[in-house]
Amino acid sequence: MRTFQSPEELKEMLLPMQKCSLTYQKIALYIEQHYLEISFMTASELADALGVSQGSVSRFFMMMGYRGYNEFLRNLQRMVSKQLTAPDRLRYTRSKPSQHGGPLRTILDLEIENMDQLTEILHGKGYQALLEAVCSEKKLVLISARLSATLLPYAQYLLNKMRPDVVSVVPGDPAWSTLPLLDPEKTTVIAFAFPRYPNVLIDRCRLLQERGIPLLAVTDTRLSPVVPCAKQVVFVPVTTSSLFDIYSTPLAFINLWLREAASRMKDLPARIEAIEENERQEGVYFSNYK
Repeated sequence: MRTFQSPEELKEMLLPMQKCSLTYQKIALYIEQHYLEISFMTASELADALGVSQGSVSRFFMMMGYRGYNEFLRNLQRMVSKQLTAPDRLRYTRSKPSQHGGPLRTILDLEIENMDQLTEILHGKGYQALLEAVCSEKKLVLISARLSATLLPYAQYLLNKMRPDVVSVVPGDPAWSTLPLLDPEKTTVIAFAFPRYPNVLIDRCRLLQERGIPLLAVTDTRLSPVVPCAKQVVFVPVTTSSLFDIYSTPLAFINLWLREAASRMKDLPARIEAIEENERQEGVYFSNYK
């Protein structure tokens, strides 16, 4: 699959397409001029906007080297995610859904494709490093900022069931300013960073790298600014063609990652049993049974 990482690279890929036919020239020019808006459109909506058949749109992207429109769309969304503002998103997501399902159908299709990538994602050095971090005796520090930080409570809640010495830290917490003082021999930091990447998080990751503190990262693309700071990285896609980014795939990844880590922890059954007994005694969960 051919990929592009900037508007300039996209335009270079579109140039040969403009020489194929008048229809392809029309499609290529529209993409060049409206790529931000297209990142929120279905194939049928793009065809309607151009006044061409959906088949022509599909063949256009296949000739570009993609398996279809959705594969191109995912590449486009990765590129534009760093420049889309909240007003941009609001403007583009207010379009009326088409008879083919509109933006909702596109979002669901993209989420399904993102989930399908998890099988491949759950391999490699980055993923193994995350497993080892959970199973080690080192303190685990989870860091993030803004929307990406909404993943931390879920991850920390599950990790605290599994092991001690797990904390999450976000900008504004007293511990944020003292992160560079962590003991590199006794700590692993895991950063969650998704578009739009907060500068406060990037700066903190760079400082941790300078101080020699082990940093792992969960992010969406190799172009993420936290990649150079991390010893190992796992890439998990997010869908950006909505008013707010959709984190269902990162949440599923966290669950699967911790599920596998749990299978490697010999003392975990006893810990889980103790937690369950404590919660039973404290009446944590509602029950009709007396």
